[in-house]
Amino acid sequence: MKMVINVKILIPVLFVSAWIGITVPVCLSIIFTVLKSIITKDTTGISMLIIAIITALLNGYIGIKIYEKKIDPWLEKKKKKRNFP
Repeated sequence: MKMVINVKILIPVLFVSAWIGITVPVCLSIIFTVLKSIITKDTTGISMLIIAIITALLNGYIGIKIYEKKIDPWLEKKKKKRNFP
């Protein structure tokens, strides 16, 4: 069975996963430093989980928007310049 990889889906997924992998740790360290007093008062860790989930979702959304607004038009322009189908 031949496996077909759809490049239209693969490139955005790779970009967003790389974006999240690079920026989420930085964002979490900054946010946890700023909100240290809230996090230390919560003994259950629920606030830390909620903050981490919200940060990751927002960061993923920002990564998708950057791809849609900047990367995708740039790639399309490059394709047209090289006359790809």
